[in-house]
Amino acid sequence: MADNDDQHAPEQGGEPDDALTAPADPPAQVDPEDEDLAAPAEPDTPALSRRKLFAGAGIAAAVVAGGGLAAWLTTRRTPGAGGVNRALKIGYGGGVCEAPLYVAHHEKIFEKHGLNVQIVKTGGDEIKDAVGAGKLDAAPGIFFSWLKPIEQGIDAKLAAGLHEGCLRIVVPPDSPIKSVAELRGKPIGVGAIGDSAMSFFSLDLLDAGINPSEDIDWRVFAADQLTDALVRGDIAAIAASDPNGLLPTLKGKARELTNNSQGTNRQLYCCATAINGRLLREDPDVARALVTAWAEGSRWAGANIPQTAAIEVDNKYVAADQPTIEAILKTYGYNPSAARLESEITSGIAKFAKTGYLDRKTDPNALAGKVYADLGLNW
Repeated sequence: MADNDDQHAPEQGGEPDDALTAPADPPAQVDPEDEDLAAPAEPDTPALSRRKLFAGAGIAAAVVAGGGLAAWLTTRRTPGAGGVNRALKIGYGGGVCEAPLYVAHHEKIFEKHGLNVQIVKTGGDEIKDAVGAGKLDAAPGIFFSWLKPIEQGIDAKLAAGLHEGCLRIVVPPDSPIKSVAELRGKPIGVGAIGDSAMSFFSLDLLDAGINPSEDIDWRVFAADQLTDALVRGDIAAIAASDPNGLLPTLKGKARELTNNSQGTNRQLYCCATAINGRLLREDPDVARALVTAWAEGSRWAGANIPQTAAIEVDNKYVAADQPTIEAILKTYGYNPSAARLESEITSGIAKFAKTGYLDRKTDPNALAGKVYADLGLNW
């Protein structure tokens, strides 16, 4: 699933990271009174070189085909959630990896759980404030990108992991670089300082003995310029979420060095369900139904890749041909879990703190308590 704070179009710049191209007229629009949720325009600045800057976070998303579970999932219902008939507003950024949300909406899985869900196109950092303020009831969120806002007091929590696997580092096909450890001192192109890919792969850099904020020359490029910068030799590698991480490889202009389904950090979820705190406190049954339905959407997507790609293309969530979307979705691993997210949060926070993104005084256990919403879900 994509985090809305770092999504970008692959060939057009100016769109959120993880999106191929956001439609001009998205399926659901922000209500007039919520105009502050509209996604901001991307800056036109082609490239910025910034060393020793590390802010923001995030990771973007993924899935594994779960074949054979679809029939069971579509008949399963959340205990105690029947008849809630609650209207909810969920934000999305228009990314390929937000497939679980699109599926749960269009396959009427939310309705099966008694929920009337409107999905609202938005993006940028304001989506976190909107969820925290209750303007949105929930949003798909990059695990790491929500840690700092929650640390600072935003009224939202993460309730379940949705998928992993859509973040990649790619290098030119003929590059001599064979491992992350060989990136020390090299210029790496990213969509934004502190975006999902930069944040996640900083963990891999730490494992290789590299200080991500001092030993790497992070260079910011618009999404549609990353591949050209790699081909020109302006950067030695691209760290990006899909589709920008995968498209250069599909086009034969790069080879994949690593992704977030490999290495010592592969157990960390990238995308999760971020839920408004007031909803969690006042109506936990509704929150439980929402998270369960969302997870069913994730498993359904993994078991039905062609149908999921068709949902994304036909409803103009992304502007690309279906074979391309299918190729991207097939690289993911859908394995939604509330219990697994809970088990990974504390260790993930402790390790992520070493990047310098979180407050140095942060207690991982205390922050984990603020981050995770225990809805009694055992899956």
